[in-house]
Amino acid sequence: MTSPLFMVMLVLGMCVLFSAFAGLIGFGIARLVNAPMDKAIVWGSTVALSVMALFIAVLAIVLPLVT
Repeated sequence: MTSPLFMVMLVLGMCVLFSAFAGLIGFGIARLVNAPMDKAIVWGSTVALSVMALFIAVLAIVLPLVT
C-alpha cells in the first residue's frame, strides 16, 4: 500500500505534465492561426497556467474527500 503523500505527489506530477501538454496545444493553435512567436508563447503559457490552476482547484476539493 502506498502512502497518501506519494499519491498526492504522483497526481501533482501528472497535473504538471498535462498542463504542459495543454500549453503546447495552445502554442500550436496560436501558431496555426499565424500568431507571431511572442504572442504564441504568451498564449501557450496562459493555457498551461490556467489548466494547472484548474487542476489545483479540483485537487483542493477532492483531496479532503479522499483522506
